[in-house]
Amino acid sequence: MGPLLIKSAAAIAAVAGLAFASADELAPGAAYGDAALSSLTQAELADHALRVFERADRNGDQALDVDEYTALSVVTAELAQLNGFIAIETEDEPSLIALPGASPSALSRSEHIRINAVAQHAFYAYAGGDGRIDADEFVAAQSALFIAADRNGNGTLKRRELGVFAQRQASQTIGA
Repeated sequence: MGPLLIKSAAAIAAVAGLAFASADELAPGAAYGDAALSSLTQAELADHALRVFERADRNGDQALDVDEYTALSVVTAELAQLNGFIAIETEDEPSLIALPGASPSALSRSEHIRINAVAQHAFYAYAGGDGRIDADEFVAAQSALFIAADRNGNGTLKRRELGVFAQRQASQTIGA
């Protein structure tokens, strides 16, 4: 196995382990009952994005390279597809946003390839000339998804806006 493959596999395993550990503590229910998120502010999203960034930065260099970012994107999409929700950490507790029309299943090979390609494209769009995404750039990228989902522009996602945001997080839609 080459160093690139080992690095990617380690990043996937670490992010997946953290996500499974968080999800494992939740009791099933309609959008997982009390863990269902009813609203999300841009400040809460920024806090969550920083936590995700820290976990995804597997080599601790304070930046994500294309492999770390792509691994994070693929794992996020895979877990969202399998679970039917995305997890957002607010106030040190995981909260869940159900995916609209979700029917839990594994990603197909073609979906995996698409997510990987979209993630690489997004990485280079956000990374700029240095070929790395620092914490501020990562938060800005996540904020762009938030702003696109905030249809009424009030700085808080609720109901349908949360579903749109979750779908974009899960599918890595370009130009959200």
